[in-house]
Amino acid sequence: MSDNHCLSIIHLDLDAFFASVEQRDNPAYRGKPLIVGGVSGADRKDGKTNRGVVCAASYEARKYGVHAGMPIWEARQKCHQGIFIPSQMKKYLEASNYFFQICSTFTPLIEPLSIDELFLDVSGCESLFGSSEIIGRKIKERVYQEIGLKVSVGIAENKFLAKIATNLGKPDGFYLIPSKDRQKILYPLPVSALWGIGKKTEELLKKSGIYQVEQLAKMPDAILDDLLGKNGTKIKLLAQGIDNSPVTPASEAKSMSKETTFLTNIAEKAILLKELLKISQAVGYMARKEGYKARTITLKIRFQDFTTLNKSKTLENSTHLDNIIFKVILELLDKVNLKKGGVRLLGIKLSNLTSGNEIKQLKILRDEEDKKGDKLEQLTQSLDEIRDKFGSKAITRASLLR
Repeated sequence: MSDNHCLSIIHLDLDAFFASVEQRDNPAYRGKPLIVGGVSGADRKDGKTNRGVVCAASYEARKYGVHAGMPIWEARQKCHQGIFIPSQMKKYLEASNYFFQICSTFTPLIEPLSIDELFLDVSGCESLFGSSEIIGRKIKERVYQEIGLKVSVGIAENKFLAKIATNLGKPDGFYLIPSKDRQKILYPLPVSALWGIGKKTEELLKKSGIYQVEQLAKMPDAILDDLLGKNGTKIKLLAQGIDNSPVTPASEAKSMSKETTFLTNIAEKAILLKELLKISQAVGYMARKEGYKARTITLKIRFQDFTTLNKSKTLENSTHLDNIIFKVILELLDKVNLKKGGVRLLGIKLSNLTSGNEIKQLKILRDEEDKKGDKLEQLTQSLDEIRDKFGSKAITRASLLR
């Protein structure tokens, strides 16, 4: 068996992500030092604000020493000819979601690190898609063709080495670290390349004459423990290229909820209904943004004497639509004997959640009811887009204005 058969971990990192999305969408930014800042249009005065920090810098801007996390004023000093623009998170999230979808077609073992970076474990996928190298190249090609972005790929036997491989190949890289070459590649690197070594630890090691990974890898345990304490053993293993941490998929949300506590106890049912309508909209919007639908809807009521009641209903078909959530809540409320003295808290919880991918797989039959639901889904999506663009108060029900 060749050494490359042991390389089952892939690390992927979208290059200069926010800036690359902007350069993809605006040809005028391409090849220019572009700095995406964390300021809104309201913060800018003639495009010359010094507020906020750099969210992303194109590789052209990085040549001037500009990097993410740097104050905008400092970036302006370093890069006078830089183009400064505000971030547009909705656009980046769309590209990120597409990126994750592409990766998920090859393996369910995906560990997100951030909006633009993840690990894949492709062990056992070879019979379907080929070697890890073939999978990595397929993903790289698809990301560029379908999203228009460049992604750096690192492949190795474990997560740490795969991340090192990506960093060595950037930008637009494709880098493998065969097991037999791990020491040859790792040992010349600076100690800062190791996980767990920040600036303070790096300074401490340099004061002790330790600059390269090889020195840490060969250092006696007793000396390393004196220097680094309980982390010494783990860091030494990394210096030797050993990392046994598994690729851990993000845990699925089990439920999502929203509650309102009143300043004074509320006895009028009309006011309670109005508040429940608001909460229905809030949890519905939350579910749609997170990509979930719920089969179980729960009404929570806490009375003035602090007794708390929970009533639930499980639906035949899962939903994330405000109208359906509110309709179920009304049914549940009709079963509640509202006490004298009033209500101090109302809440709605969505549980028994189903992700978007599962919903698509389950949705096989389409009848007239489905088509009505689709129209309501399209309307709700349009309303969400208005809220996303102009704020949550931009559009609301007439009943909530009274």
